[in-house]
Order: sequence, then structure tokens, then C-alpha cells
Amino acid sequence: MIREDQWFEPDRTIWEQVYEELRARIDAGTYKERYPIPSIKRLAEEFGVAEGTVRKVLALLTQENRIRPISGKGTFVRPREEWADNAP
Repeated sequence: MIREDQWFEPDRTIWEQVYEELRARIDAGTYKERYPIPSIKRLAEEFGVAEGTVRKVLALLTQENRIRPISGKGTFVRPREEWADNAP
């Protein structure tokens, strides 16, 4: 588990830092294309943040077409060719 006091930079928002970390994991292939990423609850626990923070980050990654939530199944990494290049 990543503890807030060990990971977050104090001069930047937490959601931006979580966003950058998750996007980096997707881009690097840590989370494989067409496979699910960890649940909102698990990611919130890992980063030591509220589930709402993770939801915000996942919404941004969904807008970029990097991930796709499927009701009742989870959130899956989309194939690279579907990714948008419009990061905030």
C-alpha cells in the first residue's frame, strides 16, 4: 500500500498525482490491454485516498478512451489504438 505521507507531493493535488500514476501504469502496460484494472475500492486503499478521488481519476481516463467501465464486470484497459491524446 502506498501511504500518503510517502507518496504525495504537497504542492500538487492528490487527484492529479493519482491520475498520473494510473495513466503511467496503463501506458507502461502494467495494466494490460483488454484486462480489468483493480476495483475503485482497491485503488483507493492502495493510494490511501477517498473512493471519490479514484472515481474522478477513472472518469478522466475514460474520457481519454484509455479505460472502459462495463457495468457488473469491472473497468478494462482499452487497446492502444483507441486511446485519445487529449490529456488534461
